[in-house]
Amino acid sequence: MDWEKIKRFFIMLLLALNGGLFAANHFQGSQYHMTAEEEAAIFQLLSDNHIGIYTDLIYDTPPMRSIGASTVSLDTSVLSSIFFSPEEQVKITLEFDKTVLASDTKSLIVEGNTVQYLNPNGDGPMENYNRETALEAADAFLEKINIYNQPNLEAEKVEQVGDNFVIEYNQRFKDYKIFSNAKTITVSPQGVILATASYYQVENYVDESLPICSCDEALLTFLQKMKEEGVEENVYIEKIELGYRLQEDGRVEDGASLRFIPCYRIITATGGKTYFINAYTNEMMP
Repeated sequence: MDWEKIKRFFIMLLLALNGGLFAANHFQGSQYHMTAEEEAAIFQLLSDNHIGIYTDLIYDTPPMRSIGASTVSLDTSVLSSIFFSPEEQVKITLEFDKTVLASDTKSLIVEGNTVQYLNPNGDGPMENYNRETALEAADAFLEKINIYNQPNLEAEKVEQVGDNFVIEYNQRFKDYKIFSNAKTITVSPQGVILATASYYQVENYVDESLPICSCDEALLTFLQKMKEEGVEENVYIEKIELGYRLQEDGRVEDGASLRFIPCYRIITATGGKTYFINAYTNEMMP
């Protein structure tokens, strides 16, 4: 039996079903609202393929506009003063697509509009270390690294990993999260040991409203992705959200005009793996 042919046929069948759902949703009166029948159908199809959903679906998906965005210049001297003390000797190394600032104990990697801070030993033991004090330390560190005063940053997830706490912050614009402006801070009993932050300026809505795919259509695309990756064990979806992510359309330059476009973010329980789906095209995003 030619399993490759069977696999390709199954994927093509899913594509056809996805297209049929899209047509049904957009040419019937309920084109912007997922019906109970559509919800039951997608739950059954996912269950038949060993995918469980443990979160609410998104039922209303009216047309959405893009959001204008722009890059900012990450000045190494400013970054050095924020992440290193005046007493530290900081060496700056320029590589092909990134800049590395390093002292004897810390390092900072600047790549595009994203920075990664590593301080494996921390800055000293924390008093009364627990979830609450770890969040307080992360909030204080966030205030320090929010160099462009990005508004509406909220802690949306606090996860304990071993002895450490990982806190993820997202910026909100209107009612939606800007996934591309996430900040993640890891706190250990020794203080902040790791942080990643992206810096994009959020402007305002641009362009006209365009139709987006529905939640069940996005889940079909996710199912196709699982098939393409050859995932055979059970998959559990713990969160699905509709927000905005930077459109990948080539090289980013300082001051360039960019777009945040609507996308679905799907997070699985196993390893917390994250998938993004372009809500305009219903295609996976890198």
